[in-house]
Amino acid sequence: MSLVDTICEELPKLGAVVVRAVHVRIGAMSGVVPDALTFAFDVAADGSRIAGARLDVECTQGRELELAALEVVDEPANR
Repeated sequence: MSLVDTICEELPKLGAVVVRAVHVRIGAMSGVVPDALTFAFDVAADGSRIAGARLDVECTQGRELELAALEVVDEPANR
């Protein structure tokens, strides 16, 4: 939930955009299970401004749990 909340809080700074993908890095020693995060992300994002966005996970060997990037496109004018 906090990942979705953080992204949604930052979206107004980006203007009228649609989030296509969220890229995160998850370290093997972070305590986060990538499959569990992927499942939870879809549930948490449902009904939010990032609903339908794809979660791309890069697994690393460290301890990091990091929001690496957002893939966005301009929001259509007729939306």
